[in-house]
Amino acid sequence: MHFKPLTRTTSYAAPPDFSAALARLFKIDPSLSNDQSRFLPIHNNDEALAWRLALIEQAEKTIDAQYYSWHADTSGKLLINKLIEAADRGVRVRLLLDDIHTFGADRRIAILNQHANIEVRLFNPFHLRWPFKMFRLFEFLWDIDRLNHRMHNKLLITDNVVSIIGGRNIGDEYFGLNRLFDFRDLDLMVCGNAVNSFSKSFDLYWNSPVSKTARRIIAFRPRRLDFIHMKKRLDKFIFINSPIIQRIEHLKNSLIANPKLSASLIQSESHIFYDLPEPDESKQSQTMQKLYQSSIDTVKQLTLISAYFVPSNDLIASLKNMVDRGVNVQVFTNSLASIDVTAAFSGYERYRHQLLSMGVELFEFRSDPEYHSTYSTPASNVKIFGLHAKSIIYDTDSVYVGTLNLDPRSASLNTEIGILVDNSTLSDDIRNAFLSDLSEGQFWQVKYNDKGRLTWTCNKDSTTRQPARNLWQRLANFIYSRLPIQQQL
Repeated sequence: MHFKPLTRTTSYAAPPDFSAALARLFKIDPSLSNDQSRFLPIHNNDEALAWRLALIEQAEKTIDAQYYSWHADTSGKLLINKLIEAADRGVRVRLLLDDIHTFGADRRIAILNQHANIEVRLFNPFHLRWPFKMFRLFEFLWDIDRLNHRMHNKLLITDNVVSIIGGRNIGDEYFGLNRLFDFRDLDLMVCGNAVNSFSKSFDLYWNSPVSKTARRIIAFRPRRLDFIHMKKRLDKFIFINSPIIQRIEHLKNSLIANPKLSASLIQSESHIFYDLPEPDESKQSQTMQKLYQSSIDTVKQLTLISAYFVPSNDLIASLKNMVDRGVNVQVFTNSLASIDVTAAFSGYERYRHQLLSMGVELFEFRSDPEYHSTYSTPASNVKIFGLHAKSIIYDTDSVYVGTLNLDPRSASLNTEIGILVDNSTLSDDIRNAFLSDLSEGQFWQVKYNDKGRLTWTCNKDSTTRQPARNLWQRLANFIYSRLPIQQQL
């Protein structure tokens, strides 16, 4: 029986193989300059899941997956099953998960880690692994300086030639499959030379002392039969949910078979930005904020898309200077009704009057399901929609896509990763997609009416009462707004 050693071994990404099936599928040209890669924006939730399945199925040598959260729901189990199938055919799988959302998953992680070709590591793990959530909370409060540092990266890399980066974690709400809450999100598929830079970032996190091997952290020692039983449960789950899965599989096959696939890829120069895995007093993650600060001095139009928007004083000052010199600044973020973290909204709300008085255009996502059929499967079964995308569009010249929200947590507590692509076609595609959402009634525009009151307008609808899901959410928002938690948001 195979057992992985307790001592950690260092490993690195394999060199990109431009003769691999994925390289042939996307017609990746190895003669491109080091700054040139090819890109495909992924707006639709169904396609986001289908493309992940396609990349895993087509992988021949390596799969590296790095995620903030990975749920044990339909999409999570389907992707885990595909990773196991890839490992069975000899593909090396490295799975790096942030430990903040792994409560109750130790047994599944240990069993998965038992596979000879799969290794799981946990980023900045909790030491107490007892099956009582209160102990995890106690440890977090006791050791908050360490445990408040989380890995917010979301990255899938296959054969070191194709990757997917963006806002989506692994969970049904990110792929339009959740019956209660679904997200409008954004990913970017990257093909070619930029992927090697992503792999270098993955290796940095994988080999960091902050990332611990699952076998060393988790006390449970699975038997061979445990893995067999887990695989049988996965197969049974997939059989029960076959109608949903067959639809995704059909979409995946059509995406791969698309004769215009290669022509739809956008070729351009790009720049990768990522934080160091280890926390330090210099707040290394502010490097990501400098991306914005250094790029907004000369633009004439700036579009900020951030699920959680809690601007710093420096960003407020920069936006004011831009508006004063005639720059059109638009902010797309969540409304109270659509946000999944009410505390984060309270941090944004206190800046709303200031932003509007400066001349910033504010658009808040609408939670009503009837306006979001594009991002739900099926829309009639979903109760709430939220925004989860993270992007910045500079004029029509370049666009940033990544994991960074414009809030204090992303600026100084979490690690983040993103890519800036210098291409007008891609920036226009992403801006036009959100403007289309706006025209279809998926966002409220927040502004003052003739009487100076805040008003939320959306096509023919208008209200002076802030949209919210219920009275309890309004009460929670009020309480959070009175707490000194600004730097934790």
